[in-house]
Parts: sequence; structure tokens; C-alpha cells
Amino acid sequence: MLLLLLTTVPSFAQFRAGVKGGGNLSNMNMTMGNVELDIHDPWFGVHGGLMGEYMFSSIFGLQAELNYVFCGANINAARYTQGLDVPEGLSLEGYVSRHVFHLPLYLKTKFRLSENSKLYVMGGGVASFSPTAHQHIKQTYEGEYLKTKWSLYEPKIRILDEESSNVYMIQRWNVGLAAEAGVEVNDRMTVGVGFKHVLNNMSAIRYMGTIIQPETRMWIASLSVGYFF
Repeated sequence: MLLLLLTTVPSFAQFRAGVKGGGNLSNMNMTMGNVELDIHDPWFGVHGGLMGEYMFSSIFGLQAELNYVFCGANINAARYTQGLDVPEGLSLEGYVSRHVFHLPLYLKTKFRLSENSKLYVMGGGVASFSPTAHQHIKQTYEGEYLKTKWSLYEPKIRILDEESSNVYMIQRWNVGLAAEAGVEVNDRMTVGVGFKHVLNNMSAIRYMGTIIQPETRMWIASLSVGYFF
């Protein structure tokens, strides 16, 4: 059996590359001292990039990708201002935007559905780096509005002449789990649904030294179309 595997696997092994893109739905979850803040709602974004597949046999293989992902979360104004002294008539809206590069590595398996189609399922891990991320807030009062924007990677927020701590500060580098399932048609085109979830605490700010720190994590659900050359 071992000799059979050593002779058949290398003869079948093949590599191919392709492109992939689509839309995604993402959200951020924050807790503070076991209390869920629940200030974010889902956000629609886009993604695209390259993929490479290496199959050891007709069933098992690996897939690696390099994707650019535009993701984030909408801010729920009612929960965001809960407990704050907000003037009557003041309305608030906002969102978090992140530009992220994802590098997922999947274990992949395929099952033939018909002569021209296969079902594929893959799961693994993902590392990510975000060069920029911002929080956007728009406040409207008596017909006038004020827009503010600040980086989520800076410890301080400076608006006009006022400076405060950035309580929503997060990290640029993160790791998580990734999975995807879909259909491959004519050994070229793929349509799949994926899910990624950050495992580590994304928060980069601490209160009272190391006693209290927010727990911040993010998930992304995606619908992708790919094409292998």
C-alpha cells in the first residue's frame, strides 16, 4: 500500500492558479467585563484576489489564497449612545471600515456530483493584516451636521482641540479560522460560500493597566466566484 501511494500520488499531483472575487457580510462583536456592548450591525463589503490549488489526488489537496477584503460594521446609534448625555434632537450614524489582506490556507476535498460538476469543501486557518481601518461618525443637530473620522490603529483621537483615548483601538495583525463549500463546474469555474472568524482578541487598548480589556472579534461571511486558468 505504501509503495502504491508513493507511486500514484506524485503522478497525479497537480497545481493550478486562478482568480476569485465576490461580496461579503461582516460584523464586529465587543464585550467589556463579560457584558456584550452590541453596538455594531452587519456591513456589506467586497473582496477579490488570487488562489492556488495543489491536489494530491482526485479527492484531497490544499488551497492557498491572497485576498483583499473591504469589510467592517455599521454602528447602531441607539446602543452606541446608550448611557450618554445626548441633547434632544441630535441624531447619529456611523460605520467602521477596514481594508484587510487575508492569507488563508485550506485542506480541500472534492466529490463528483456529475460529469461536469464537483462539490468541494475546505477548511483551515487564515492570517490577516490591515493597513488601514477607520471609524466614521456623522452627527446631525438642527439641520447642521458634523462628520468625524479617526484611525482604529492610533491610541489617541484628536478632534479639533480635544484629545481622548481611542477606546475602540484594534490590532493590525490577526489570525482565525476559515471554511468554504461550493461547486466546481467544468474543472474551471467555482461558486462558493465561505466563513471566517477571528480567534484572537483584536482589541489593542487596556483600562487600568491589564485589569480590564475589551474583547473584540470579527466574522465575515462571503459569496465568491472563482476561475482556474
